[in-house]
Amino acid sequence: MEEQAQNELAQTAGPVNEKQILLLLSKDLLKSCMKTLVNRLVEIDVTVAIEGLEYPEEKQKKFHWILNYSGDIPKGATPDESSVDLLFRVLGVPELELDKLTSTNSEVLSKLIDRYKEVHNSCEERLKNPNYRKFALTEAVLRRNQQIMHKYKDLIKRLEEKISHVETTYYQGIGYILGTAIEKITGVAVLEDLMKGLIYVMIIDNMDKRTQDGLVKLDFNRKVLSYMSTGMLSKKIVEFRKEHATDEFAKANIGDFVFNAVDFEKVDVVFFNSWNVTKDSFPVRVALRKKTIISKQEERKENQKDQNVSKIVNEEEALKKLKAKLNMVMQELNKIEKFHIDDESAYEALKKSRNRILKDVKRRLLKLKELRRPVKAGSEEKIINFDLFEIFKSKQSFFERMGDKVASLGLGGLLGMNSEDEHTYHENLTQMADYSLKWIRASAQLQKLTSQTTHLTEQLDQFVAKNKLVANGSSSKSGTKVNYQPLIDEHILDHLELAALSCEIANLSDDQTKSGDQAKSEDGPKNEDQVKT
Repeated sequence: MEEQAQNELAQTAGPVNEKQILLLLSKDLLKSCMKTLVNRLVEIDVTVAIEGLEYPEEKQKKFHWILNYSGDIPKGATPDESSVDLLFRVLGVPELELDKLTSTNSEVLSKLIDRYKEVHNSCEERLKNPNYRKFALTEAVLRRNQQIMHKYKDLIKRLEEKISHVETTYYQGIGYILGTAIEKITGVAVLEDLMKGLIYVMIIDNMDKRTQDGLVKLDFNRKVLSYMSTGMLSKKIVEFRKEHATDEFAKANIGDFVFNAVDFEKVDVVFFNSWNVTKDSFPVRVALRKKTIISKQEERKENQKDQNVSKIVNEEEALKKLKAKLNMVMQELNKIEKFHIDDESAYEALKKSRNRILKDVKRRLLKLKELRRPVKAGSEEKIINFDLFEIFKSKQSFFERMGDKVASLGLGGLLGMNSEDEHTYHENLTQMADYSLKWIRASAQLQKLTSQTTHLTEQLDQFVAKNKLVANGSSSKSGTKVNYQPLIDEHILDHLELAALSCEIANLSDDQTKSGDQAKSEDGPKNEDQVKT
């Protein structure tokens, strides 16, 4: 399109002048405004070469006028009311005194001057409107944010490419750590349980789901893997402390939170990596909960906990009646024994009744004891520290731990590891930490900018609709999104046309002045200086 536009300009019948004009534009403007700008220049018979901002300086030398327009807020300038005029400034434009631009004997020059004044007045009228100035400034800020977002996206993409070359070592180390944690939980040095979904793992390393994806490639089951960012973790800890402001968890640390919060109720292992890496240390932590396995009877009892309350009440009432009955029987026995009443059959009957009641009391006491006995539950909770560097350095323990699972976890390459390999793994982990930290920061900035840009876009749409800043041809129907882009494009095109007109007017004025001076020189007497010249 750019080549076609240049050909169109080359074919125009505009005035030939040695002082050629070059206009440098950003890629976005070349794409959005090129065709319309060319049509405008063709209409006013002004020849301008239009190229991108990266046009080689060597090629720029053949042009007399070099116009540069980025459309951005200048570096160092504060985006406020005073910087609005700078947004549309075209660098390299000759200064023209508008008051002194009058009709001349040249029809072409007069036409260009009239057109210049017309476009200039249109620009001035727009900028007199405070709403338009606010709109233009907001749009520039929005566009700048979008440009920065694009740069962050490119950076993130490059970092992800770098990470892809070194990340496997990191996942292998995590695999070893999780295997160790699972062994402590289950007492079995295999990872099949994890694969079956018995052990649930949460990853907290601010790499989104990338670490999950990496572990899945090493045969971990995705359904038992979850993720949480450190930002979300911090937020939830604050909420947890507020909920427990009146109890022992009012100042809960990470351990207190992980082992008592609802969010981690079904999580058995939590892997923490804060990326606090030094030359000699790569510390990570694992929080694990070793649950006590209870019998089916205990499980049934736990499920019937609410029913047991009423059973205890009933047993206590029955026990109270039995004790009262026992007391009456004992009083009768004491009476017979005290007064030596000769009634052997009654005495034996009372003794049998006493024994029966005592037996029943004992049975009910045992039952109450069982009902009141707490369920054998609870768990063993601990936080274990690891060093990823040490894991690969301590080859013996590494291989002993992993056993036959080395190959299934993608660790077969570690067999026969020599000193060069150790260096490689240390280097891979170091680079992984470096790239990951940069990725985390870039992702955080991108997320922040994206949120701000979305909010700013909504505000701008509302502002444009409210103040009816709609370009000609744009829809203004209710419920239809307002298209404000043509309005800003029109103002930009006006300024670009003014820049081209300024150069051409300067060229023609200069030519006219030279022609006038030459005519005077030919007709009038020459002074001494002129003769010397």
